[in-house]
Amino acid sequence: MWRVNWAKIFGCVGLWLVLLSMLALGEETGSVESPPGQEEETRADKPVTVEELPQIEVHSFAEKAATSSVVTKEDISLGPYQNLPGYLEDQAGLDMTRRSLLGVKANQVSIRGFDEGRYQVYLNGRSWKGSGVKGGFFVDWATITTEDLERLEIIRGPLSAEYPNTLGGVITINTQRGTKEPKISLDTYWGSWATESYRFLTTGSYGPVQYALGVNYGNSDGYLRNNFIRDRGNFSGSFTYSFPWDLSLTGSARYFTQETGLIIYNWPDSPFYNPDYPESDADWLYGPYLNFLDQITGQNAQTKQWLGRTAGDNSYVRTQRYEFDLEGKQNFWYGAGEFHLFYCQATRSEHYYAMNNPNKLIASRGSWDEDTWGWNFKVRQTPGKVRLGFGLEGNYYGFGGVQYTDLDPNYFSPAVYLNYMTFPPTPRPIQGMRNAAKMHGGFVDASLPLTKYFELYLGLRYDNYDAADPGIKNSKGLRADFLSPKCTLTIRPTDTTEAYLSANYSSHFPNLTEWCAFWVGASVPTGQPVVSPEFGMQYEAGITQQLPWNSMLRIRSYYYDINDYIRQMFSSAFSPGGRVVYNLDLAKIRGVEVEGHIPLPYNLAAFANYTWQQTSTSPDPLGGGVQKLTEYPEHKANVGLKYKAPNGAEGKLSLRLVSHRKQYTVSGVSASNVVTGVTLRPMKGFFNINLEGRYPVVERYGVKTFAYCGVQNLTGEFYEESAGYPMPSATIYGGLQARY
Repeated sequence: MWRVNWAKIFGCVGLWLVLLSMLALGEETGSVESPPGQEEETRADKPVTVEELPQIEVHSFAEKAATSSVVTKEDISLGPYQNLPGYLEDQAGLDMTRRSLLGVKANQVSIRGFDEGRYQVYLNGRSWKGSGVKGGFFVDWATITTEDLERLEIIRGPLSAEYPNTLGGVITINTQRGTKEPKISLDTYWGSWATESYRFLTTGSYGPVQYALGVNYGNSDGYLRNNFIRDRGNFSGSFTYSFPWDLSLTGSARYFTQETGLIIYNWPDSPFYNPDYPESDADWLYGPYLNFLDQITGQNAQTKQWLGRTAGDNSYVRTQRYEFDLEGKQNFWYGAGEFHLFYCQATRSEHYYAMNNPNKLIASRGSWDEDTWGWNFKVRQTPGKVRLGFGLEGNYYGFGGVQYTDLDPNYFSPAVYLNYMTFPPTPRPIQGMRNAAKMHGGFVDASLPLTKYFELYLGLRYDNYDAADPGIKNSKGLRADFLSPKCTLTIRPTDTTEAYLSANYSSHFPNLTEWCAFWVGASVPTGQPVVSPEFGMQYEAGITQQLPWNSMLRIRSYYYDINDYIRQMFSSAFSPGGRVVYNLDLAKIRGVEVEGHIPLPYNLAAFANYTWQQTSTSPDPLGGGVQKLTEYPEHKANVGLKYKAPNGAEGKLSLRLVSHRKQYTVSGVSASNVVTGVTLRPMKGFFNINLEGRYPVVERYGVKTFAYCGVQNLTGEFYEESAGYPMPSATIYGGLQARY
């Protein structure tokens, strides 16, 4: 089932090459080669430009930092049906740690070696992170679709005082808003693993009201065993009312739902092994783990018996997420002020079927995962050449309870569970906590032009964190605060050169996932009374050089010195809580990022980036003498060729390379809940070749229709981004797009 179908691949590649050759030959709306003399003049006086595909309009945003990269709706309009991080895999400094293209998983993308707990994610100007407890996800990437995205910006490093509690930087996401003129976008998708998706978006206005309404629906059988996605639906809407006195109010709502199959353990040492699927570990997605009689959750899992008295095929989780936002913006003086108020609620229902009988329901569980809300207020003013900023915000993370039904006592083990729940033979309900963690903060910053060639950015941020006692045996609460100064000097010696030097103090409080997992999970042999916040210095320097013919080269180097680095290891075999959380005295992270692009004749453009990253740590009580963060590759590179014609036709050929990594997993826990064994699992280096293209097929009555197709991982390369979970082999896809 998972073997490469070369006939489909060659057929798809052949179609793509035919389309590309038609484009290169130059149709009526294509490019025409200029005479030698004229070509030189055109390059010198007129940069190469490409007419944008007539899609939903994208508003103009200035880059906020020297480390920024901007991704727009047009940049991710193609590609396989996947969660948002998959469209960022060719960005410098980012690491993917997915287990599948779709579905749910914590920590799917890292910035400079820092997972989602250590950088910020903002949606439409407010924090998008939740509590993430009970196995939930403080960033649920599955809930943002390409239909809904307007613009995304990656700011690497903690250079800005505007964003709290970050070491790695921030990803800001802007979803589609209303437009003055009516716009309609319709996309269909069909691909490997019986994957299908349908997306619709309409925007427009009625008097002073602008609106945006979107819907997305999809299904997939998935690549790994039982890794299906069913009834994936996303509904979003926003309404903006513009008042005559430069004031606008925007109300928006989002709803997301899907059924996700639990990946089933599928190694040959299991009597329930299915050779039609790739070999993989199990992934139960959420917690707390259920103490089934036969825990078959990872390679080398230690089990008493292999009778299949655990979760098996047909087990799934249905998730639902609701988000409500109110935003106001008032222009005044030399800038504007804005406020945001939001609320998020997420629920899930789990249904476990037996491995020895996929039709037998052995447990059900309902959980209220998110009860989170927050607010912020920001003012930006630009009197003359000085840019000033001020802001305050509060975020409140909470969650509801857990209830169990349909429990079959023949499948559970009488044991002490999670240090505070004893069940012979079934688990007990868990109570929720409103405002389990509260974070308040504020910032002031200013950009000051010193001379014609120098600009100085100064920022100061204060954050206060208050985590309640989770009510676990011997647990306690946490209160802490940090004052974080920021400083960046920008140098512009010429109109085409910009360099910068930056020094920043940064901090990160344990999120609720880490805080609760510390008390619930296993402990290190050396013992640790509490998990402490991380803090330290970050230094950075870089240069951006505009080259002839609209080419660009950008180089950045960075260095982190982090105290009390929070380390997490997950369990391949069963252990209470599924993970161990502890502090390392010191972690150092250094790296270099190089990016470049160059326009070419015939509407072509080449791009490339390279990332080198090296880490070192103080002695790790579970590291076995290894003093570095082994899970992140030392070398990453992306190189490719893009084609964009004035008629909207486009193509892309890209190569992604990632060096080898190793991932720690907990392989043994004592009766006293102390880690007794750790396994270092290697992940080999890999490369992916991706090919895709789109061509306009018809245009009538103002509607332009495109046909597209592509292949992800063209050669069927075996690779893993998380140890024990192979990513899909060659994925073939295609579909139609309509734009009005």
